[in-house]
Amino acid sequence: MRIFATLSLSGALAFCLVSSSNAILPKQSSATSTRTLLTAYAAPTEFSGPFKKYYQTANPPSVLPRPAVINAVSGGLFANKYFPDELANPTVLPTLPPAGDAVLPKASATARPPASYAEGVQANISSIIAGSDTDCNKCIASVKLGQALARADPASAPVVMQNLCRLYKYKTNPTVDVACNRTYAAETLGGTSTQVLSYADFTSPNSTDAQYICANVLGKCPLPAPRELTEDFLNNWFGGRRQPRAGLPNVAFKSGSPQLPIIGGILNALFPKQENRLLRVLHFSDIHVDPRFLIGSEAACTSGQCCRADSFNTTVAPNAVTLLGTGPSYPAKLDSSNISATAAYWGNRKCDAPWSLVVAALESVNKINNGPVDMALYTGDMVTHDANWHLSRDLTYYTQQALFDAMRYFFGPTTPVYAAIGNHDSSPSDTASPHSLPDGRGEQFSWDWDNNARLWQAEGWLNPLEARQAAAHYAGYSVSPRHGLRVITVNTDFWYRGNIFTNINTTNPDNSGMLRFLTDELQKAEDNKERVWIVGHVLTGWDGSNGLDNPTNLFYQIVDRFSPRTIAGIFFGHTHEDQFYVFYANNGTSRATVNAVANAFMGPSITPGSSINPSLRFYDVDPETYSVLDVHQYYTQLQDVQPAPGEGPTFQHLYSARAAYSNFSASVAKGTYTGPVQLSGEGNATWPVDAPLNATFWSALTDEMEARPELVQTFTFYQGRNSSHSPACTSAECVGAKICYMRSGSGPLGKQCTQGFGSVQG
Repeated sequence: MRIFATLSLSGALAFCLVSSSNAILPKQSSATSTRTLLTAYAAPTEFSGPFKKYYQTANPPSVLPRPAVINAVSGGLFANKYFPDELANPTVLPTLPPAGDAVLPKASATARPPASYAEGVQANISSIIAGSDTDCNKCIASVKLGQALARADPASAPVVMQNLCRLYKYKTNPTVDVACNRTYAAETLGGTSTQVLSYADFTSPNSTDAQYICANVLGKCPLPAPRELTEDFLNNWFGGRRQPRAGLPNVAFKSGSPQLPIIGGILNALFPKQENRLLRVLHFSDIHVDPRFLIGSEAACTSGQCCRADSFNTTVAPNAVTLLGTGPSYPAKLDSSNISATAAYWGNRKCDAPWSLVVAALESVNKINNGPVDMALYTGDMVTHDANWHLSRDLTYYTQQALFDAMRYFFGPTTPVYAAIGNHDSSPSDTASPHSLPDGRGEQFSWDWDNNARLWQAEGWLNPLEARQAAAHYAGYSVSPRHGLRVITVNTDFWYRGNIFTNINTTNPDNSGMLRFLTDELQKAEDNKERVWIVGHVLTGWDGSNGLDNPTNLFYQIVDRFSPRTIAGIFFGHTHEDQFYVFYANNGTSRATVNAVANAFMGPSITPGSSINPSLRFYDVDPETYSVLDVHQYYTQLQDVQPAPGEGPTFQHLYSARAAYSNFSASVAKGTYTGPVQLSGEGNATWPVDAPLNATFWSALTDEMEARPELVQTFTFYQGRNSSHSPACTSAECVGAKICYMRSGSGPLGKQCTQGFGSVQG
């Protein structure tokens, strides 16, 4: 391995909050710099990790490892045994999850109707589709018929979905029959869709469930208008405490030793208070390890998951389905003449991460940091992107066990990892049901919450009480790792547009109770004079395409209520890109910098995803206020070149946010800098060295971008981490759209921006 020169860091910083306004003003501190970061680190070629056994050992660059992972979940077929090789073998791709994974609603009728009933429903839906009404009206009429079937005969509903899919060719890859039968089986989307049809409200006068289903799932209706959160609603939500109680200090100046669970007493003795050293925090996200990654397969497929035994590009392999078959066994690869781009050992730009890349990234963290980081935030998505018929509970168990064990192995026992669950970390993907569902269906994903809670406790990151809290709150929990700091992790699937269960009780902005949990924990933190980091997966804002309007609007009000005193940071993932956005007072009615109260960071991914480079992020954090003082982005160039023979990926420093964005000279010259922070340096146009990179900083950056549009292209370059495949953002339309996204912390605000410029992937 090669170790490169170190990167100088700025001195330690601190600040105080001014209670009379939203402003954050700088205050000098005697804190010193934390460990020095390397400018670059080349990971070794050799594969290492926590795995004691392999079904196949690594032999770069031609053979990927297949680690054997013990299933520590009690009960089940593989309990306390190694998961079988077939579970993650690249030449064996399941055609469906096990039948036991299927969950259907209970029938409301005492007797099952005759088979002709389902046939009649299907015929009536076909008749509606053939009619002359609007697509939206046809869709709403059809889902109401579907509800009648789902309630009377749940087992027949997936069959009708499969039939309609084949009839209208809604799914085509690898063939219409295969795709429709597998996509809408009871074990996959057929079961979850039947539940939503059964439990949705299509009859109440003000219900919007049918319209949401037809908008979010079927794309046939416009979205309903967001619910207005009235003053009465918000007063009730916050228990009459719309403002912080009088007498609170400007900031919680508590600091000190880590409070690691399980072994906290021992570690506190070993690591006494460190008030004068900056904290180093890792933010990493969206690993999406693909244990079925197959070297030599098609890396530029035209549909489905690439770098797989069943991947193909129709341009060069029009007869691929005939050559490969449709599984589950794929003993032969396509000939090289039928492959447009070849899957390689370290990964490819349209594929998820092979084990080689994942281990190289995790192994690089402590090397780059010259020692363990103080803590790590993982913002979700471990499981590979895949068709639901290739997924299963066991694959989820396997992935979570393997990756959390790997994190503990590489980061060490002194680094707690605070992880959020992602939308892909379940089976079927993108699903999480609220506890309020009847007939016990609200607990159908408890296997997932319980497993995460068990693992977090086993790795030493949560104590038993915190683990029980995580199991009870959809893998959400509240923990204090250091004096004065509280980390609140939430399951963001309940505001994710792709979660089909969010189409039930859609007028309720908190159908799951997740935001109630967050609010209550924030109130406790405020009362205890703690600062809070909120950790989740799916972002609430940016361009408005991911988060649902009603819950993200409520989240915005929660952030407004508890910022800037209590909330010190908000951390998401999901988009795979380097992004941020700002929250403003009074629901963003005036998105002027003087009104900025909080900001959210989206952590870039480790998976190459769609034409972006794998990435790691390090924060310098004030040890008293827990504000972010600098952002250091690292990446490895995987989009255009593979590492040289005998070398692993090199993770190199891409930028420091303070160095890249602290020059506000254009907005100062134009008279549009309105931040409450007094700038310094030449021309009084530089962000002070003793001020945090808080909401004021990031909002002022958007003002600078308006005055200096080329700065948006710099941001875009970082967004995809120096990927040659990222589209440029130089037009006035693109520049304006991205600045608008940066000022949008909720779905409704993001949707007000010009669409089409939110992502650099393609």
